[in-house]
Amino acid sequence: MASVSAIETPVQPAVPAPAAATHPLRDAIVVVLFAIGIALPLAGVIAHRHSTITTFEKRTTASWPGLSDTRESPSFTKAFEAAFDDRFGGRDRLIHIHHWLLAVGLHVSPVPKVLIGRDDWLFFKGEDSRAIDRDFRGIVPYPPEQPVEIANELQRRRDFLAQRGIPYFVLIVPDKATIYPEQLPAWITRAPKTRLDRLFAALAAHPDLDVIDPRRALLARKSSAQVYYRTDSHWNYEGAIVAYDLLMPALRRALPRLPHVPAERPSYEPGDEYSGDLAQLIGLPRAFREPDWLPFRKILGDASHRCARPIHDPVEPVVEGCNREGLPRAVIYRDSMLDAMIPPISENFRRVVYFAGHHMRAEDLAREQPDVVVEEFVERTMHSLLVDPLP
Repeated sequence: MASVSAIETPVQPAVPAPAAATHPLRDAIVVVLFAIGIALPLAGVIAHRHSTITTFEKRTTASWPGLSDTRESPSFTKAFEAAFDDRFGGRDRLIHIHHWLLAVGLHVSPVPKVLIGRDDWLFFKGEDSRAIDRDFRGIVPYPPEQPVEIANELQRRRDFLAQRGIPYFVLIVPDKATIYPEQLPAWITRAPKTRLDRLFAALAAHPDLDVIDPRRALLARKSSAQVYYRTDSHWNYEGAIVAYDLLMPALRRALPRLPHVPAERPSYEPGDEYSGDLAQLIGLPRAFREPDWLPFRKILGDASHRCARPIHDPVEPVVEGCNREGLPRAVIYRDSMLDAMIPPISENFRRVVYFAGHHMRAEDLAREQPDVVVEEFVERTMHSLLVDPLP
């Protein structure tokens, strides 16, 4: 048995040194910074309590719950949290940093509707975020009979107008991926036959339809000039002029008195830059900019060289025309791809009504009495004609 003297005495830990004289000041600073950190989000909520649109998502902010919602506590809590999250202080800055790290640092899109391709080309994936998968890659199914149904709908519209003695022309605008597939990420491959290919195959059964297909002309022109914006979902003014110069000769076959005024071409100057809707959608317009080689904003900003002027109309928002005797009248059904074509087209008509969408109504045509009707739609929205079929 060991003796008592052999038992080791436990070693006591050293007593910490006294706190520095600045310790209270340090603690006070930490407390103040912490208080500021938790107060800023609340201050932001108070400052932005009436905000109705989120900065980055461009969607309606969640509404604050009403007092009646307090009767059901879980419902009130969930609604309050959603409204708070859409308005808290520093939200936009944090999202901006997050988007910048993904898009610029990792070359990954921070939003589902945008695809970042090579050389900082941005591609729109459609409202459902599946347009490229559906229309280019062919991995998202669509009704197999859809292209035939669209062709039949176009034929119905042509026949409807022919009964009224009105020529009808269709302009189908290809998506950016169709014209610039080499700027897509390397892992994306094109389907053997896209939905647009199948539509044109279906249109072959309707030889009396006048359809303008600008794909070949755009592909030829892109070898010497950029025809789609790199940061936008639309073609640029150069691409719009390519389509305009295809459309006007086709219209002149039906309307020989149509003049086909050459499109105005503004000059590029250093500093003419553009940041498109896709750069805005990912919230990084300064990081994604490009030279605006043919600045469309100069066309919109200076009307002194054009005959066409906006025409006030109590019913339709976009009406233009050139007040010159002998010019015909037109009605155009369109989407936003036609925006850049409006100035040159309007030079050739006494009055053009640009209807947004594809709802063709007999009363509109009876009111306008057009000499020609044009229908334009972009590749990814071709099915919209079946949403608004001819009544």
